[in-house]
Amino acid sequence: MIALVDADSLLYKVGFAIEDRVIWNEMEILVGLEKEKDESYFTDIDQCCRTFDQLVSNVTYATDCDGSVLVFSGANNFRLSLPTSYKENRKESRKPTGFAEILAYAKQVHNTKTVTGIEADDYVVWLKTKNPEDYIVCAMDKDVLYQTVGTHYNYSTDEEVTTREWDAIKYAYFQTLTGDPSDGYKGCPGVGKVKAEKLLDGLKTERELWEAVVTAYESKGLTEEDAVWTMRLANMHQFDGENVNYWEPPKPVNNQ
Repeated sequence: MIALVDADSLLYKVGFAIEDRVIWNEMEILVGLEKEKDESYFTDIDQCCRTFDQLVSNVTYATDCDGSVLVFSGANNFRLSLPTSYKENRKESRKPTGFAEILAYAKQVHNTKTVTGIEADDYVVWLKTKNPEDYIVCAMDKDVLYQTVGTHYNYSTDEEVTTREWDAIKYAYFQTLTGDPSDGYKGCPGVGKVKAEKLLDGLKTERELWEAVVTAYESKGLTEEDAVWTMRLANMHQFDGENVNYWEPPKPVNNQ
């Protein structure tokens, strides 16, 4: 078995853990002469690289795998071209100091795959779904862990996560209702996790799931089209190995 690692988060995890911050005008701030901090960040690249190696080793050991492939996101994420607010909350955020250097090191030393047009999440879900017996998914992103069938490893919590087929299908509809603050997109107004679970509880087909989602959206003055765009942000099964095929609503049973 090979550890199939959604590795974007590893870079951030290492980078932010190692970097240090210096506030140059801290004294002026203390006496009330300045309203904003003048700050800089620095890091130890060698330590970052050693820590990155250790984390990869830990993941491989914890999953009892023979090796690993680290998947990184490249340019042109298709979700950013959708008419939505996807990851707008990250526009003002910064990458950790040394991010580019750690990434370059990882690509030089480890077995890696960089994908363009999609996110690492999409590739990991596609490859695991295509070859379920060959890989163990290693991630900390709930979209990957809960939309992929199988037993996976959450390297943030050091826990196994088992996702069944119907639960994997259902989770994208759940996310369409709740939205995802970490990815910067909203779901149906007024629908949190508890209400979303109630709306989807007991439903048996994807069409029933979709009708429940649309009903919730329309009750808030939104449209089915609004729900479709949100689902295209949430759904991790739109990549077929070569192209992105935008998710489309399931047809009514009598039209299938």
